Amino acid sequence: MPKRQPRPAPTPEATRATRGLIGPHDAALQAAAGPEGVDEPTWLDVIRKMDEVYSQLVADEIALEEKNDELQRSYEALSEAHEALKRTQQQLLQSEKMASLGRLVAGVAHELNNPISFVLGNVHALQRYAGKLQVYLNLLHGGATADDLARARAQLRINALLADLPSLMQGMLEGAQRTADIVNGLKRFSAIDREEHVPVDLGAVIERAIHWVRRGTAPAFAVHFRPQPGLDVSGSPGQLLQVMMNLVQNAADATAGRDAPRLDISTRVDGDALEVRFHDNGPGIAPEHLPRMFEPFFTTKPVGKGTGLGLAITYGIVERHGGTLAAANHPAGGAELTLRLPRRAKAG
Repeated sequence: MPKRQPRPAPTPEATRATRGLIGPHDAALQAAAGPEGVDEPTWLDVIRKMDEVYSQLVADEIALEEKNDELQRSYEALSEAHEALKRTQQQLLQSEKMASLGRLVAGVAHELNNPISFVLGNVHALQRYAGKLQVYLNLLHGGATADDLARARAQLRINALLADLPSLMQGMLEGAQRTADIVNGLKRFSAIDREEHVPVDLGAVIERAIHWVRRGTAPAFAVHFRPQPGLDVSGSPGQLLQVMMNLVQNAADATAGRDAPRLDISTRVDGDALEVRFHDNGPGIAPEHLPRMFEPFFTTKPVGKGTGLGLAITYGIVERHGGTLAAANHPAGGAELTLRLPRRAKAG
C-alpha cells in the first residue's frame, strides 16, 4: 500500500486571498496581507466596487420609491381631472340639448302665436257682438215699438253682426284646431321620447324642422325643399327631428351675413337607403376643418356662440339609426352635408 503524501502547505498568496475575501474592511485587509502582498490592490478594488454598486442600488431603490409615489399622485390627479372632464362633458351635452330644445320652443312659440292671436281677436269681437245683441234683446222683450226696434237694429248693425257670426265661429274653430295640431305634433316629435323606432315620414320631419327653424331663429333664411313619396324610415321621430333641425340650423348659421342666405335640400332613393343632401350657399368648409367636423367640442363659431356638440350629437343619432353623415364642399360653392338612412322595409 503506497505511503500517503503529506498535504502541501498553502502558499502566501492563497492565504492573503482567503483573508481578503473574509475581511470586512480595506484597512484590515491591508494589515493582514502584509507588505509583500501583490494581490491586495485587486481585492481592495473589488470590495470598493461592490460597495459603490451596493450604494448605487440603495440610491436607485430610494429614487424608484420616490418616482412610484410621484406616479401615484399623478395618477390620482389624472383620475380627478378625468372625472371632472366627464362631468363637464355631460353638462355641455345637456346644454346643447337645451339649446336645441330652445330653438324648437322658439319655433313653436311663433307657430302658436298666429292661431292663438286669431282666436283672441275673434273672442273680443264676439264680446262686442254679445253686448249689442243684449241691448237689442232687452228692447225686444221690453215692449219697444217696431220703429224703435228698427232704429236700434240699424244703430247696432245687427244685420252685419249676424252675417259675421258664422265666419267668426269658423275662424275660432280653425285656430283651435291648428293649435291642437301643433300640440299633437309636439307629442309625436318630442325631443324627449322613449327611443322607440316607429315608421317615420322623413319628408314631414324635414318640413317641420324647416318651419320651426325659420320661425324661431332665421326668418330670412330661404330653404328650398320638395318632398317626394317614399321617404319612409324607421326610427325615433323626436331624435330625427333633432337631426334635421340641427342640420338646417347649422346651414342657417353658416350663411348668416349673406345677402340671400339659402339652403337646398334634395332627396333620392338609393336602393335600400334614403339619401338627403343639405347644400347651402355659405363660404364652405376649410380643408383643415373637414376631418374634424363631427368631433365633440370642435367649432368654428365665436366663443359663446356654440359648444361644438351640435353636429357631434347629430352624428351619434344618425349612427344609432344605422345611417351615415358626411361633410364636403360642393363644386358650385358652399358646404354640403349628406345624410343616408336605411329605408323602412314595406310590410308583406
